[in-house]
Amino acid sequence: MSDEIKEGEEATKFVAKEILKIADKKINEEKNTTTVTVVKDGVEEKKQMPKPTPEEVAQFKLEFETAVKGFDDLKWEITEKGDFAANDVAIFLRDFMARFGFWTKTGWMGMIKMDEELKKAMLVVDDNTALQFNYQALEFLAYMLTNPGGIGVEIAYEFEKIADKYSKLALVVGTQVENARKELKRIQYLQEKWGAASQGFYLADLEPELSKEEAPGKDPLQEEIPKIEGNTIEIDATKKE
Repeated sequence: MSDEIKEGEEATKFVAKEILKIADKKINEEKNTTTVTVVKDGVEEKKQMPKPTPEEVAQFKLEFETAVKGFDDLKWEITEKGDFAANDVAIFLRDFMARFGFWTKTGWMGMIKMDEELKKAMLVVDDNTALQFNYQALEFLAYMLTNPGGIGVEIAYEFEKIADKYSKLALVVGTQVENARKELKRIQYLQEKWGAASQGFYLADLEPELSKEEAPGKDPLQEEIPKIEGNTIEIDATKKE
């Protein structure tokens, strides 16, 4: 066999190998990417986004589960630390529940549960601990304080006597409820991040890009998360809340 024929065969083999490499690379890229359709100004554009790795999906799941467990253990303080402050507010709440705590229908169960939570909270108060509640008790406390009740003008005069202290406590409880809800939003974001990764998407890739004017005032935890359907997703980048 002549040298020219050998060289030709070697060249053919080399080209074939290179073609196979390119084909393998394309297949691997397709396996590790997801098609995302972005709609902006009425124009659709398809983008190939990288898929999260199995290790990343597991990490996102762990982050979510850890955050949930941490939230279950959280307590929200409504007084300064110390027996005096805690006792002062506890006495106020007992009086409020006895005279102005309003409930209807099945609300009696919430009132009883709140009374139990208050007694339980007082058992752990000391010089270094404030009066504090878990999220469920905190939410009911806020609801109870914002819905006082009474009958007749005499009870209204009685309520006026505690109005100042009531307002201050209601403000503290309301602030703590807002803080708790922000933490819940963060946990929800972690859940959606894990959920998106489980379906082959990075959550950040699904969120519409913000303009320079919009970006500073936007909270990613407040954004509506696009729905994932099948192996593709459609984002309307022009949509504004």
